[in-house]
Amino acid sequence: MAKILITGSSGFIAPHVVNSALKKNFKVYGIDKLDNDNKVEGCNYIKEDINNFDLSKIKNLDYIVHLAFDTNIPHSIKEPKDTTENNLLMTLNLLKQATENKIKKFIFSSTASLYGHNPIPWVENMLSDPLEPYGWQKLSGESLCTMWHKCYGLPTSTLRLYQVYGENQRKDTALALFIRLKKEKKPITLTETSPGSDCKTGRRDFIYVGDVADAFIANCESEKTGKGEIINIATGRMTSMQEVAETIGGEVKFIPKRGFEVESHQADLSQCNRLLNWKPKVNFLSWLDKFAKDQEKND
Repeated sequence: MAKILITGSSGFIAPHVVNSALKKNFKVYGIDKLDNDNKVEGCNYIKEDINNFDLSKIKNLDYIVHLAFDTNIPHSIKEPKDTTENNLLMTLNLLKQATENKIKKFIFSSTASLYGHNPIPWVENMLSDPLEPYGWQKLSGESLCTMWHKCYGLPTSTLRLYQVYGENQRKDTALALFIRLKKEKKPITLTETSPGSDCKTGRRDFIYVGDVADAFIANCESEKTGKGEIINIATGRMTSMQEVAETIGGEVKFIPKRGFEVESHQADLSQCNRLLNWKPKVNFLSWLDKFAKDQEKND
């Protein structure tokens, strides 16, 4: 039975990765220093700071999915030094221990936000253009994983995640905010695009968290990954934020564009299709319509 460790196990994505791993009959371990309100039956949870954890305590560990990270973009802008030290040193320490413990594959979770203002669709070999410290930290983590494979021989792989949505998402996401504003009978605020743009509001490539989780496990099982490659994980389809607001319902208010936001993002999935036995399954607007209605019923 393959063994997998998922860092950041109290977060949004991790419980879904736990579920996907359990379905594949992995023995699953989750680690986080924070309290976990979304524990999954069958997972072995460790409440400890990953920076202080000795990987050798898990005998014959096969895979690490590294999700632990300071992920809030505004917080990274406010605290660039602290978030950089935490995120990069944590990743470095894990890679070192993974090498020492002969892990079969180390999979790093990254973000499509570091593509910045590149033209869409975004391809993995484009010049990265991070617009804030969080994106730069993820880019640095990617580079660290690729270098580590070349220098130390550890099989590594990076998944660049696009706009992830789903159950139990963080309260600072746009969807959570929109639904909360609708409940409070306040207008949903949308940032406008630049004059002459194809769309009045930003467009995003939304990907369901359960599909993302399956992609991590598909990467573990793939014989084509582990060479430090970077892989887009998305649907390849864009949805405007105006469509999102209209699906949720309620009044809409437009506000000026913020400097760290891009107007559109969309993935090229050629590399994903070549390396992973994986396809996204969930339709975003259909899911959102049902979810918003369920939230309204539960009020």
